[in-house]
Amino acid sequence: MLLPHPDTAPPDLPRPLLRGIRDCLNVPALGIGLTMIGFGAMAQDAGLAILPTLGITTLVWGIAGQVALVDIHASGGSLLALFVAVALANLRMFPMVVTGLSSVTGGRKLSVVSRLLLMQTLAISCWTQMMTRADHVPARQRLRYYIGFAVTLIGAALLGTTIGHQLGRVVPQSVLIVAIFMTPLYLLLLICGARQWANRLSVLFGIAVGLALYPVMGDWAVIAAGLLGGTLGFFSAPHLFRNKPGE
Repeated sequence: MLLPHPDTAPPDLPRPLLRGIRDCLNVPALGIGLTMIGFGAMAQDAGLAILPTLGITTLVWGIAGQVALVDIHASGGSLLALFVAVALANLRMFPMVVTGLSSVTGGRKLSVVSRLLLMQTLAISCWTQMMTRADHVPARQRLRYYIGFAVTLIGAALLGTTIGHQLGRVVPQSVLIVAIFMTPLYLLLLICGARQWANRLSVLFGIAVGLALYPVMGDWAVIAAGLLGGTLGFFSAPHLFRNKPGE
């Protein structure tokens, strides 16, 4: 196992837990809060009470799965259909959780229960934050940094869900539902500004593939855009930018 050179290792953070909270109380918390306002309004329109709605946000913890659950519930789907829809929607995050967990733990040995709890909180926003901040947080402090970030993000999501559920009674759902796109927009901008050209190219190739295939494949073009865009970005970046160090 290769260890970082002392000169290149990031300096210790004075308060890694508070630093994680502070980093979240910015665009990440705002983005997830606005997104969950849209979800809360959708759940209220579907007839769900506030406590089940908050439970869905906490336990499903993925906007695609949350929307699928509410949509199937509103259409009178069975419990099996709800389970399958949520499982398939969140299955896309399995590789992300596996790769992100090692970055979060920083090499620490944790119990199975602790790992499961961390995996439950690893939303896309958390994963993106850890991937972009891993070089700036010492490995031994990443767990505390992540806990501060993740707990704050979940708190913002629950607050947004509550606000959206209450606003859904007085504000048209068509207005509030637009907020669901805030987190994807934030993630798109974050990835486009990433240092690694593989990430930037993946977004560009994904957009091109999605636009080209949508007239033929419909909604399946989203999956094709992710697979083909990511693959093209991963393999083309080393050849196009081989002379750029660190990229």
